[in-house]
Amino acid sequence: MNDNPHASDFTPGPKRCARCGATFICKVDDLPHCQCVHVPLSDEVLDELSTAYSDCLCSRCLKELAGKDREGDQVLSGGRATGA
Repeated sequence: MNDNPHASDFTPGPKRCARCGATFICKVDDLPHCQCVHVPLSDEVLDELSTAYSDCLCSRCLKELAGKDREGDQVLSGGRATGA
């Protein structure tokens, strides 16, 4: 059972970040190991993201939006730089 209501329509596997274009692996089928569950986002940010994007974002973008250190980013290829 998937406990993340924001991930219910997503499919696992290689993806391109909807925000910056970086390539990463989505593990929505293995949430304890998915890069997104380790980035705490406020309900307000989650609501904004669900309105602006229809698919996953990479760990770099999630951490940037959360104002967190980007150590350990999990992307396979770069994307365009996103400014803060």
